[in-house]
Order: sequence, then structure tokens, then C-alpha cells
Amino acid sequence: MLRDARLGKAEEYFVEYTSSVEFDTNLVRYDLLGSMAHVVMLMERGILPEKDASALLRGLLELYRRGVELRKEDEDVHMAVERELHRIAGDAAGRLHTARSRNDQVALDLRMLLRDMLNTLSGRILELMEVLLRIAESGAEVVMPGYTHLQRAQPVTLGHHMMAHFWSLSRDLERLEQAYARLNRSPLGACALAGTSFGIDRRRTAELLGFAGVIENSQDAVASRDFMLEPLSASALVCVNLSRLAEELILWSTQEFGFVELASEYCSTSSMMPQKKNPDALEILRARCARVFGALTSGLGICKALPLAYNRDLQEVSPVVVEALKLTESSVRMLTLILSSARFREERMREACTPYMSATLLAEVIARECGLEFRRAHALVARAVALAEQAGGEEHLAEKLREAAGEAGVELCLSPERVESLLSPEGSLKALKSEGSASPATLRAQMERAAAVMREHRAKLEERVRRVEEAYSSLLTHARRVAGV
Repeated sequence: MLRDARLGKAEEYFVEYTSSVEFDTNLVRYDLLGSMAHVVMLMERGILPEKDASALLRGLLELYRRGVELRKEDEDVHMAVERELHRIAGDAAGRLHTARSRNDQVALDLRMLLRDMLNTLSGRILELMEVLLRIAESGAEVVMPGYTHLQRAQPVTLGHHMMAHFWSLSRDLERLEQAYARLNRSPLGACALAGTSFGIDRRRTAELLGFAGVIENSQDAVASRDFMLEPLSASALVCVNLSRLAEELILWSTQEFGFVELASEYCSTSSMMPQKKNPDALEILRARCARVFGALTSGLGICKALPLAYNRDLQEVSPVVVEALKLTESSVRMLTLILSSARFREERMREACTPYMSATLLAEVIARECGLEFRRAHALVARAVALAEQAGGEEHLAEKLREAAGEAGVELCLSPERVESLLSPEGSLKALKSEGSASPATLRAQMERAAAVMREHRAKLEERVRRVEEAYSSLLTHARRVAGV
């Protein structure tokens, strides 16, 4: 329909190869809403007669109610809507494209789609953060090993460990909030690349669709896809954090660790080995996170060398980004379900905490209370660890500390009882003072701040959703009034 006057009929495989209709099913609702806002604005500006505006809005409202079937020969969602509108509204449908291009249309549709997807993803992340905070509250005094290099390092608590993941996700939410603010600008009215000679009001259509403003430059409005790449990049970072937590749960659920029992509903078994309970969902999650990383590479590669303004290459960015956001959202949901049903084995975690893990604290206390420089205190405790290993194990550490002090000519100012207290994980944790440390006392303050941060994130999300929903509701009401339906 569109190309016949200039190029004639297209070859069938060319149509199939270049068509975006498979992806464009995601855009139908947004294309119809954008078209309604455009018609209302054209009528208000006196560009479109009220009679034609009424006919167009009646048709668009009908399509909004029942949907639009996309056909291969349509090329894209915009042509499908125009085809269906011709059937309902007749010649008036030919006026719909006044002062508009498919270039600014698709950029508009994608921004509207991504707004909703980011809000959905943000809501899922908040649900996961709530689970992490709940585990942290119940595990505030559940002692477990903290690791570096996957070696036991210092005692922490389950609550402290989970709060580390909480704060990572909080930063993810901040990135999504910032990406939302930048994509929440309307490109409509930029037309193909240079704008239009019609006296349109771009800010009016932006207002009708719940945008915070417009893209200032018409070429930038149609040619840029950073509003898609930024959410994709933020999603990739979400997946980094999801994958780290998933990996820990996989390790912790092994018999070698035994720190967590995963609910059977989220595990699989072997077709051959009847005793197996495999964390398959977590393994799939790790793989899907890698697919999101690949999507980011693809998106950046597609956009990296495109001259201004619009190029058809940009069509290939959309499915990459949308699939990645869907993978991220579903993975957050899966991890939330797994974590909320997991049972943490507190006694096994406590058993894994050994005297060696308090060596750092012991060196700090010796330096502070015995007047030694830290490096000398560090060397003293390191020698005690070596002597304890030679003697057969960590249970000898306290006695070997005095032997090491004697070798070094250092007067150890700590009593045996004090040393034993510091070597216990509970005593080691209690001695921590710094803000954000693994001490149960500081953890409680941290969790109070976390609850406040959660409220702030949720309030921002609810406000974003409310603004869009109210804008759409107002637009539909206005469209029905003009259409007389």
C-alpha cells in the first residue's frame, strides 16, 4: 500500500525479511494511544477538521477495544493500524499520518512500552528486596562465614550477607529510575527527521501521553536509541547481581556447604540418579543472565556507527532489548520465589565458623590495646596460626598466640579468657564498631535505613505508574467525548 506509487510491488521474500510485524505485536496498544493523542492535538490546533477527528477517534477506539491483527504484508504496526482504520473510517484514515512519520511513531511506541516494562521490572526487584530484608531480619544473629576468594575469611551473619545483596539491588533500582527519567520524553512531532511545516503542538501530545517533556532535537528524537540501551545496560547489571546470588545458593545447597535447603517445588531430579535434587532453576537463571549480557553487546554493536538520522538497523535493536528485559524480569521473579521458600540451616553455618576466622579482629585488638603497630600485630597472629597448624588445628590458636608473642619478645596484654572470647564468632562480631559492619547492633540500624529506602523506591514507582495511568485514562475519556461514543 505504502510503496506502490514509487517502487511498485515488493518481492515476497524482501517483505518477509524486512518485516517487523512479529515484534510489533508488543506495540499495538501504544501505537493506538499515540495515534489518539496525535488526532486530538491536530484537531485542537485546527489542522484536522472535527468531523474527521471524530471518525478517526471512533475507529481508533474500536481498534483499542478489539485489537489489531498484524499481517506479514503490513510491514509494521503503523501500516496495520492504518489499514484497519481505512476499513472503519474510510478516507478520513488518510489524514492520520498528517505531520507524522513512522520514524517518530516507532520511537514513541518504544518509549511507552519501555516505561511499562521498567515499572514492572522495578516492582519485581522491590519484591525481591522485601524477601532479602525479611531474611536479614530473621537472620540478624545467625552466624556464618564470610568469604573472600571462596575461602573462609571472617565471621558475619546471614542478615549481614543478605543485606549486601539488598543494597546492590537498591542501586539497580536507582539506575532504572534514572533511565526512566531520561526515556520519559516524547519524540512525537519530530516526523521523519526535520520536523513539519504544520503548526503542531508537541508538548500537548507529550502531556496527553504522560511524558515529562519532549526530545528537543528532531534528528536526535528519531535516530537515538540510548533510551533503550540504558535500560538494557541497567538490566545487565541487575543480572550480574542476580547471577551472583544464584551462584551462592547453588553452592550453599550442596552437601559440601549444606547452608540452605531449597524447596522441592523449585528443583528437579535426575532421570537416572533417584537421590538427586538439582537447583535447575538457578542454573537456568545463570544462563539467562548471560543472554542479557549478549543482548547488551548486540544492542551496542547495532547502534555504534550509524550516521544521523534514522536507519533501518534500529529496527533490530527493539527485539533484542525487549527480550532482555523480559528475561531479567522473569529471573528476578524466579529468584524471589526460590529465596522466599528456602530454609537456611543455621547450625551448619555456625559449625563452619572456626577460630582462624577471627584472626583479623585479634590482630586489631592486639594493635589497639597492646600498643603495637598493626603490621607487627598482624605478623604475630599470622605466626600463631602457623604454629597452630603445626600443632594439629585451629583449637590450638589461643595457646600458640602466647608462644608466638614469646618468640617475638612481645608482652601480650590480653588474658586467655579475652583471647578465647575474641576467637568465638559471636565475640568477634560483637567487637565490631564501624558503620555498616557485620555486628548485629549495626545491622539493626542498617535495616532501619533499608526499610526507609524501600518506602522511597516504592513511592517513586507508584507515582510513575499513577502518572501514566491517569494520562491514558484522561486521553481515552477525551477521545470518547470527541468521537461521541
